[in-house]
Amino acid sequence: MSKSIDEKVQSIVDQCKSLPKGTIEKLSNFKKLELISPTQTQSKGLCDIYLILAIIFGLLGIFTASIPYFGTARFLHYFYDKAFTIDIYREECLAPKLEFLIDLFRPVTSCDICQNITDIERISNITREEFEEKYAYTNHPVIITDAMKDWLALEQFDFKFFKRLYRTNSSALRAVEEKCQFFPYKNKDEFETLGDVFDMDLERAYMIDENYQPWYVGWSNCDYSTAYLLRQYYSRPYFLPERSESSKLDWIFMGTPGFGAHMHIDNVDLPSWQAQVRGRKQWTLRPVPECHFVCKEFSFIVEPGEIIVLNTNVWYHKTFVISEDEISITIGSEFD
Repeated sequence: MSKSIDEKVQSIVDQCKSLPKGTIEKLSNFKKLELISPTQTQSKGLCDIYLILAIIFGLLGIFTASIPYFGTARFLHYFYDKAFTIDIYREECLAPKLEFLIDLFRPVTSCDICQNITDIERISNITREEFEEKYAYTNHPVIITDAMKDWLALEQFDFKFFKRLYRTNSSALRAVEEKCQFFPYKNKDEFETLGDVFDMDLERAYMIDENYQPWYVGWSNCDYSTAYLLRQYYSRPYFLPERSESSKLDWIFMGTPGFGAHMHIDNVDLPSWQAQVRGRKQWTLRPVPECHFVCKEFSFIVEPGEIIVLNTNVWYHKTFVISEDEISITIGSEFD
């Protein structure tokens, strides 16, 4: 019965729609018809909302239903890999990989550290006391030009050296892949681990092939035995304050011209020094956003044999290898 009434009402409404507006207004039940129209519009709006909600809950249902199908671990692995390019099976901590979170919750920085700085200072023959007073803890970047003169690393560090050190099944390689950090940068699609880097053929590593593909990677060495071996090839920089201790963690960055590290800010404990063992690298320093109108971005080149001292927690920075025919090798550490 109700269905028949609905059909009759709908038929009347449809016939009214075909009449001119002036004719409709003369009808005695025009006011009632006016009430019908808003109701229809409202119903249509409600239908749109219900449709959107249905889609949302449908997607949520698919999202939820897929978890038991794939398994929680596999589902999270797939999600982090596609959304953030993070392999949760290889990362001990996910936060350092989510750079936007680091930027979002970064402490506010005083603009005094970058005000009136438009270039980096190059100094030599500096005393520990002077370095401590002017640079060590002031967040003022500086390059020391004479701190690597007696380093064996200048002669011995090359791709083959690290390939031997991080050979397959070595404790050094296992430590990096199980406990340390590895940064493939733009080569993330081909280098999932440090072992993949040293499986690379030497023609590409040394740019012998004219059509070689550029590469650039970085990693931390958190294996004490490997750290002890590496430090036979370099000494503690002479300018560090006497009571300062270097971190037991080494950072190594290596790659060919054309690549480098993207613009970012770090979340490490302390300021650091980085020694340019081979090749030439262009650095760009950018002030934090709150100092955008007070400080300026600037670039400079670190030459072989020079050490840059920088607090990467308060300066945004990027690097770019500019050597013409040599790979870049940088090694560094934090200091307190």
